[in-house]
This record gives sequence, C-alpha cells and structure tokens, in this order.
Amino acid sequence: MSVIDFISVRRHADPAVSESTAAAPAADKFAAPQSLSSSQFARHLNQIAEDEMRRAIKRHVDVIDPREMIDLTKMMAEMKAKYLAMTLTTASNRTPMTDAEVETLKGMRLRLQEMEAAYNEVNEAIASQLVDVRGVIKE
Repeated sequence: MSVIDFISVRRHADPAVSESTAAAPAADKFAAPQSLSSSQFARHLNQIAEDEMRRAIKRHVDVIDPREMIDLTKMMAEMKAKYLAMTLTTASNRTPMTDAEVETLKGMRLRLQEMEAAYNEVNEAIASQLVDVRGVIKE
C-alpha cells in the first residue's frame, strides 16, 4: 500500500494554501487526491505504524530463537507458581498480613503482570509476522 503525502494533500485541498502556491508549476497528473476520508487516513496511519514497528523490531530483535520463547514461558510459569505458593503460605498463617508480606506479594504480582504483558506482545508480534522465528515459516 502506498502512503500519501498528507502535506501535499492539504495544499491541494486548502484554498488558502493553494493561493499561496499558485505560482508553483501545474499540478502533476499523478498528484494525490483532493481529500482523504477518515477511514483512508486511518488506514494510511495504520500502515505507517506497522511499517515503522517492523523496522524497529528488525533493528532491536532481528530473529527470535524458539528456545527463547520456551525459556520465557518457563520463567513465567515459575513466577506464577511462586506467586501462588506465597499467597497460599501467607493465607495459611491465620494472622493479619504484615506490610512486608503485602509488599512482597505486590512486587511478585507486578513482575508477573509485566512478564505476561511482554509475553503477549512477543506472541502478537510473531502472529502478526512483525518478527521472524528461526525455523518457522511465514504463512
């Protein structure tokens, strides 16, 4: 999909801008359309965002090794198990939770939520084919 030069579109559509550029050469027959609909503008922005995301991921990630995803999955499972164990241990004490216990659980929960969010982002990038996975062919 091509990306329209939005500045030139605005110049063609805005009479005030057009008058100031009246001395400019005649419009090219391949010039951008006179105006864009909201949905066209949104599609173009989405395409730009996807292209930029793909370039940025390529710069920072390149290719994912499947073992990295397996390691990430194992780490997340281990974190979740520790969080559950700590929660059950704290509950079985039958005493009010101390501030230290609350802070420990809160820290564990935040780390787990962050790990899950990161895992979901990596999975989404793989599913959207924004990143390559070694040994996995694209659809």
